[in-house]
Amino acid sequence: MPVNVLIVGGGSIGERHLRCFQQVGCDVALCELIDERRHALAERYHPAQTFASLAEAAGQRWYGAVICTPANLHVEHAAALAPVCDALLIEKPLCLVREDVARLRAATAGKVVQVAYVLRHHPACQRARELLAEGSIGPLLQINVVAGQHFPTYRPAYRDIYYAQRETGGGALQDAATHLLDLIQSLAGPLDWVFCDLAHQALEGVTVEDTVHVAGRAGGGQVLVSLALNQFMAPNEMHLWLNGRRGSLAIRLHEQRAGIYLHGDSQWTWTEPLIEERDDLFRAQAESFLAAMVGQQPPLCTLDDGAQALETVLACLESAERGVPVQVVRGTGRTA
Repeated sequence: MPVNVLIVGGGSIGERHLRCFQQVGCDVALCELIDERRHALAERYHPAQTFASLAEAAGQRWYGAVICTPANLHVEHAAALAPVCDALLIEKPLCLVREDVARLRAATAGKVVQVAYVLRHHPACQRARELLAEGSIGPLLQINVVAGQHFPTYRPAYRDIYYAQRETGGGALQDAATHLLDLIQSLAGPLDWVFCDLAHQALEGVTVEDTVHVAGRAGGGQVLVSLALNQFMAPNEMHLWLNGRRGSLAIRLHEQRAGIYLHGDSQWTWTEPLIEERDDLFRAQAESFLAAMVGQQPPLCTLDDGAQALETVLACLESAERGVPVQVVRGTGRTA
């Protein structure tokens, strides 16, 4: 019998989750408050059930629920569904304020919780993580990340959705850079401190930042980190370099591949492209969530990981406001 999974929220990311959970064999239902959107998705994907309210959806039992609503609503919606489901996949960012983490922990005690930082599921990132663990480039010393895209091309409705306001999880830091900050920490350990600069430079119709620069240290101060991201440049590219004592690793997410260049080599050695389309990542994430749901493996991105990503973003926001480096609070409540 297929596992029943409830998708909460029918925006662009909710639609992708609906499609991908269907493709991995789940019995998928949709909860979406906006009638026009719910009807359109029902006609396109024919979910097993549709609900016009969360209260209606919470009236039955679910193996899993996927929270795809704006970030300021994640905890409220997860808490409402926790009593009637075994596992929760919560979109990033986990939430927007520190106090909500404790509320979420209490509401989901005894449940499987995974946070949807989907880059952890990218095989190029997983390959780099394996090579680091094997010591292929020696001790990791530095990570540099450069990324960007022309946001109006990929999210033409950005002015009219959660992105337009920081209070709903919008802006380049909370919406995009958070993915890369989480990826950095999954590779190098928690960031110890950050120095962040944010600016709105080009996107029309919004005032939230479209440009993010972050410098910091991770891994107990051993790894120097830099990140530069914008949402107005022409190419859609993400480059990550991981430099160690014996060589370097690179991840080119726009080319879906990873590479290694050791001292003494004359050129990079690259993998073939490791995924064919973006939905491959979300199907992998869905399968990982299902495996965690039945205890076959731990969640690839835990509630603790999501809380640490939140603390990093909060430190970046404080740093940008004050113009000084800020120490990152550990997700457990301890400072680094």
